[in-house]
Amino acid sequence: MRLFVTVTNVSSLTAANTVQPAGNSTTSFALLVNGETTPDGNGTVPILGPTASVNGNGTAVNEVLQSNGSATAVWEVINTNPAASESFVFGVFTTYVANQNQGVPAVGTVTVNQSFAPTPGPATFTASAGAAASGTLTIPRFADTSTARNMLTIQLCQTLLLFPFVTNQNGFDTGLAISNTTTDPIGTAPQAGICKLTYYDGTGKYPPTGINGTDLTKEAPVATGTSAVNLASTLAPGFQGYMFAQCNFQLAHGFAFISDLGARNLAMGYLALVVPNNITLFRMGAPPAEVLGN
Repeated sequence: MRLFVTVTNVSSLTAANTVQPAGNSTTSFALLVNGETTPDGNGTVPILGPTASVNGNGTAVNEVLQSNGSATAVWEVINTNPAASESFVFGVFTTYVANQNQGVPAVGTVTVNQSFAPTPGPATFTASAGAAASGTLTIPRFADTSTARNMLTIQLCQTLLLFPFVTNQNGFDTGLAISNTTTDPIGTAPQAGICKLTYYDGTGKYPPTGINGTDLTKEAPVATGTSAVNLASTLAPGFQGYMFAQCNFQLAHGFAFISDLGARNLAMGYLALVVPNNITLFRMGAPPAEVLGN
């Protein structure tokens, strides 16, 4: 995942960049700088310029480099109104190329901490230490008492299907089909993924070794616009019970057909149930950067 922040404070995430106020204006204004320890000099501020833009080039942003899963952005307030209580808003944007079959990006929650700066070290720096006289600590200086807040959650795009009855006993077999319908006439983003099948028969004896967790196509992703088909006698010989198919793509739909050998005497079919599983779907046609969780 790549992180970008606005190079100035903004009035909203979709507003054009704030223009630096001139003269004796009291308009609140802050600029992205290259760290909280780099000093200003000769009337200049160590600003970081834009490396990209969003909102139709209306909002300039700078990519924040990460180290060990963490990144820091610092803005310096260079114009303020000392007679007012001010609020500063900064934009944070993310982008990534999603490939959940390869675990990219990793599932999890991104958090953010906000604090005043500078916050001198060491890590044990406290409010009481900052209040004591010092010949080395910065002026002003702040203790970071912030707490992490959730910014976004990345979850897998999945469909959970329930096949309520599957049998391969007493001369019957079950045909299974799962269709990947992410190719459609309304612009849904095409996806592909494996369907993990898990079987339950209530005895604790099933599934045999090598059956639980197998997929419908033997480790091959179900391509968008296609249907994967197989038989219970091939996937789970001798099984009778219910089965869940956990498909790593949205808009999966399933069908089962139960019959005796050759469908000569008895046969029936049913649609698999789509089970809510607390996975948030991104809106149809949205780019991967808009895949958010609960």
